[in-house]
Amino acid sequence: MRQVRLAVIGTGHLGKIHAKLAKGISAFKVVGVVDPNRQAREAFCQEHRLKGYDDVSEIASRIDAAVVATPTLFHKDVTAPLLEMGKHVLVEKPITLTTDEADLLIDLAEKNRSVLQVGHVERFNPAFRAAAQKIDTPRFIKGERSTGYTFRSIDVGVTLDLMIHDIDLVLSLVRSPVVDVQATGLTVFGPHEDIVETRLTFANGCVANLTASRASFAPARSMQIFSDAGFVGVDFTTRTIKSIVSDDIVKQGVAEVHQLSAEGKNYVRENLFSAVLPLQEFEVAPGNAIEAELKEFADCIQRGLVPTVTGQAAREALSVALQVRDAVHQHRWAAGANTTLVGPSLLPEVKPVAKPRRAA
Repeated sequence: MRQVRLAVIGTGHLGKIHAKLAKGISAFKVVGVVDPNRQAREAFCQEHRLKGYDDVSEIASRIDAAVVATPTLFHKDVTAPLLEMGKHVLVEKPITLTTDEADLLIDLAEKNRSVLQVGHVERFNPAFRAAAQKIDTPRFIKGERSTGYTFRSIDVGVTLDLMIHDIDLVLSLVRSPVVDVQATGLTVFGPHEDIVETRLTFANGCVANLTASRASFAPARSMQIFSDAGFVGVDFTTRTIKSIVSDDIVKQGVAEVHQLSAEGKNYVRENLFSAVLPLQEFEVAPGNAIEAELKEFADCIQRGLVPTVTGQAAREALSVALQVRDAVHQHRWAAGANTTLVGPSLLPEVKPVAKPRRAA
């Protein structure tokens, strides 16, 4: 099978990772790396023996596909021309800044029969994939995603930077429309929100509480899911899964435990997490999620498969994320319609003070 001739556009943190990994995947032939920042581009290309270019137009005729790892602001403008030329594209998340831009890319990919895959890489996290097999009809979900301030992706707020990962995961599990969004957040460094907490309610009754912070002293990437099958807790960083499947005493609906005999109460007390709510904990074997994502991208191109994260799936995650962001910006921190304390900033807007005119 012929190699996929690939260009990586953008030599930021993720672009460099994509280029290094793609170079080691036999399905790809990395034609070059594109970045208008010549100094950053050339240093990377020399280290990894790759050719560098100012603009993708210089090599467009010699590639089959591209990874777009530019700032989100440029996703539409970089990806749309590639799709128009019939190229296949893996674009980093979020797919675009607006749903209208996302719709444009989805339409272009369909029209030109191009693969459009979006880099919601947590779908390829081996811990999430193992946990998803233990989940049946989620009822309540709690997710937390926190980091220190890395100065990456600061062209968008934490909602589109970090929380959208968990929004995408939740949507893939619940598979029901979001009917209500409540959210609040804070700006630490600005100008965008850096801490956000949201409550999503779905048409099927499921509720998801998600927290994201990029100004945290305690990094965390975890999710807890209560479903008809039991409980599953997943730590994405350590790849550790905790699961509980209740025994018959719970499945039979013995909710009023005060009616249990003394012997029954003692049994529950002594065997709560060994028999009644048996807790299992295990670690999933490590795996490189970005590498798995890239390999799937190649498979989709060569074998005509549908990506795990399609443009439409990414568009749905973006739509919910934008609703969360809007709710954050509409939150009022004090009573009264005229308060200036609205949105993620707790400081009122500073208005320039007019200088007094000097008397003639």
